[in-house]
Amino acid sequence: MKKITIAFVAVLGLLLTGCSSHQSNKTKPTEAVKVVNQAQKAAKKLKSGNVVLVTKNTQNNKTNTGKITAKFHLKPMVVQAKLNNVSGLVKNYDYFIEGRTVYIHADNNWSKQVLPKNSPLIKSVRRQMTASATVRAMDYLKNDLKLQKTKTSDVLSYTGAGKLGSMVAKKIILAEANHSESTKNALQNVKITKFTYKYTLDNKTHLPQSTFIYMQYQDKKSKKSISEQIDGTYTNVNRVKVFKVPENIKNNAPSANQVNE
Repeated sequence: MKKITIAFVAVLGLLLTGCSSHQSNKTKPTEAVKVVNQAQKAAKKLKSGNVVLVTKNTQNNKTNTGKITAKFHLKPMVVQAKLNNVSGLVKNYDYFIEGRTVYIHADNNWSKQVLPKNSPLIKSVRRQMTASATVRAMDYLKNDLKLQKTKTSDVLSYTGAGKLGSMVAKKIILAEANHSESTKNALQNVKITKFTYKYTLDNKTHLPQSTFIYMQYQDKKSKKSISEQIDGTYTNVNRVKVFKVPENIKNNAPSANQVNE
C-alpha cells in the first residue's frame, strides 16, 4: 500500500461560504452553520500567529510522531519554525522562510535555498500555518457539524466514515499532497474507515484556537490499515509582530542548489 500521509496541518484556502439568500421562504441557518460562517469569515482575516502541530502516523503497530513549532505572519509571509521528529527518523532542524528563500539550520550550520515561483512547498507551509484544509472542510461538513459551546469557545465537530466523511477525508489528503497525480491514483484503492474532525474557535473573535483531524484508511486489496492524526494549537493569533530573518543568518548562510519544489 502506498503511504498517503497528511502533511502538517493544517492548515487556509480561505474559501468562504455564507448565507446566499435572505428570502423568507429559505430555511434559516442553524446555530452551527452561523458559527461556521463566522469562522470562515474570520479565517480570511488571519494575519499572524503561533502554531504547534503534532502529527502521528500509525501502521503495522508502529507510530511515528512529528512536531512543528512555529510563528508566522502572512503579508509578507515570513515563518520561523522548529521541526522535531519524535521518533528519530528525521533529524531535527530549524528554519526560516522569507519570500521564496528557505533558510535551514542542520548539522550546526545554516544554508539557504531559493525556491521557484509558485512553489508547492511554499503553498504547503502556508496551509500548515493557517489550517487551510480544516477550514475548507467546513464547506462540505457545515450542515452536519455538531456545535458545543463553552464560556470562551465554540467547538464544531463531526465523526463519520460514510460517504460524506470519506469524501472530506480524501479532499484533505489531496490538498496536503498538492493534488498530485500519484496521490489521486493511490486514493482510488483506499477506503476511509474512520474520520473525526474538530475545529475550536474563540467565541468573540471567531479565530482558531485548535484543530483536530483523525482518519484511518485501508487498502482495498491488501486490507492493510494506516491511521493519521493531526493536533493543531493556535495562540497569539493576529498578535505576532512583523519580524525578519536575522541579518547574520542572511549574510552568512551559503547558497545551496535551487530546489524544484
